[in-house]
Amino acid sequence: MHQVLTSADGVGLRLSELRQGGADTLLMLHGVGRAGRTFSSLATMFPARFRIMALDFRGHGESGRAGDAYRIVDYLLDALAAIDALPGQLAVYGHSLGSLVAAAAASARPGRISAVLLEDPPSAAFWAGLAETQYHPTFQAMQKWAGRLDLSVSELAEQLGHEVVKSWPDGRVMRIRDVRDAVSLRFSAACCRQLDPAVMATILAGRWMQDFRYEEAFGGVRCPALLMRGDVARGGMLSDEDAAALAALLHDPVRLDFPTAGHLLHWQVRSELAGLAGAFLESL
Repeated sequence: MHQVLTSADGVGLRLSELRQGGADTLLMLHGVGRAGRTFSSLATMFPARFRIMALDFRGHGESGRAGDAYRIVDYLLDALAAIDALPGQLAVYGHSLGSLVAAAAASARPGRISAVLLEDPPSAAFWAGLAETQYHPTFQAMQKWAGRLDLSVSELAEQLGHEVVKSWPDGRVMRIRDVRDAVSLRFSAACCRQLDPAVMATILAGRWMQDFRYEEAFGGVRCPALLMRGDVARGGMLSDEDAAALAALLHDPVRLDFPTAGHLLHWQVRSELAGLAGAFLESL
């Protein structure tokens, strides 16, 4: 089941029910380049009393295009439309971009949000040094192949997998297929087919964080917050120092580090994450 919503600036949005549940609701917000269905498997592992809803952000999945309105503060409008369409209090789970939006939404709707679960939120320092990371060429590759509905998922996965993300002076290269398993690459390709290239253009142009303030977003979260961090050496976007700074801004934080995983915790350590996040939800 899904609902069609409209953001405050007129963008059509898809809100999907990943799992039926009891009286409580958990809204899930995905990262850049993915879609709400990235949480399909994880959703089945949360406490049964939660109805699980997942939003496709603007320019992603089945939601509409938004011109060049792809800043974090624009995605916040999408989350607020979903929150306002759902009844009662709800918990919000966000990965990457979704975690920044979840914090901002909890600050904007303090009476509506019972808890936030923040999966590896990218720090300001990470974005300042983006050009020096493997994510920069990955984002360039995603922009190159975004929206290619003329290609099948398999064909796009093949093209995306060949893109180089790192090279060495001796001629060796690392391609996307070298760091992602075949299923993860296929899922990324499926999401990329539905992705507006302007999403990645906004990031690569350095406009993504315009008007977003970490201190206001995280400092305004008054509900319990679970801050989950991956290992930077494995691709995590939140250093230990930055995690400590974000946790200090939160009113009621619990911090978890996952040393065996990188940025995609809900894929790489799904069972462990679900058990701990589920216990956090049951503590509310």
